[in-house]
Amino acid sequence: MYKKVFLTNTFSMSKLSRVFLWISVLFYPLFFCVCSARRPQEHLSSIGVESTNDSALSLPEKIENELSSYPSLSENSSSESSDLPTTSDVWDVSTVDISKIDRTKKLIAFTFDDSPSRTLENIFAVFADFNENNPDCVASSTVFFNGYLFDESTPHLLHAACALGFELGNHTYSHYDLTTLTSDVLRIEIDKTDKLLRSVDKKERHLLRAPFGKTNEAVKKAAATPIIDWSIDTLDWTGVSADEIYDRVFSHRYSGAIVLMHDGYEATVDALKRLLPDLKADGYQVVNVSQLIRAHGCIFKRGGVYIQAKKR
Repeated sequence: MYKKVFLTNTFSMSKLSRVFLWISVLFYPLFFCVCSARRPQEHLSSIGVESTNDSALSLPEKIENELSSYPSLSENSSSESSDLPTTSDVWDVSTVDISKIDRTKKLIAFTFDDSPSRTLENIFAVFADFNENNPDCVASSTVFFNGYLFDESTPHLLHAACALGFELGNHTYSHYDLTTLTSDVLRIEIDKTDKLLRSVDKKERHLLRAPFGKTNEAVKKAAATPIIDWSIDTLDWTGVSADEIYDRVFSHRYSGAIVLMHDGYEATVDALKRLLPDLKADGYQVVNVSQLIRAHGCIFKRGGVYIQAKKR
């Protein structure tokens, strides 16, 4: 059903934008199938994601049940840390592309949780249409993905996100309250989704958003990146209207804010259609979180929890 909605929206877009999105939607699945020649579950297994058929287990038990087949956590930590910057806990944004950001503008970061879901392609369409018509104010966002939602359609969605200049973020594998998990399970929840995202963007680590925004010292210690909270909550998941979502963002806007939205709600898509042009008219540019950090000269550290990135 949601693909029909996406196709309808796409036909309302300009020719160049339609071509761009059709290339992402049609050819990435073909590329992925030709290169991997695996069924979806075989692909997930190849990058460390195994399923369990034991439906009687609770979610923490299901994850714990995978420990026996998962690489030794101590060995994994040692080997991965050798590939990561170990001399500093600072999140490195030196290679983040800000060439299309006008730093004289007020910057605000948009984020979307619980992806991939049924409106992700529609979100792409809104951004692509806006960016084609506003090359002087190209918009981006950070999308936080849950590994358990991945299926055979996910790879081309991730590639499309990257092609649009979006940032891929880690929302853990199972969307479980991280404060209730053991340290070993915490690592698995974070690492498994990082592996899935890495297969597309080649980045070793991704900004983390804790489900429900719940963290404690154990979560902070387990995080290999900054933990991104928010300063503006649209509450779109509660079923509010597009007008209410728009008002929550526009009435609380400020430079350096991080906005929380969710994939899966048509009202959010409708609000975006108004927010992007209206924020531009008010002197804002919508960016992703790492772009906001770099453009504003902020220092985010591993395990730190951040709700905004104000200009230094």
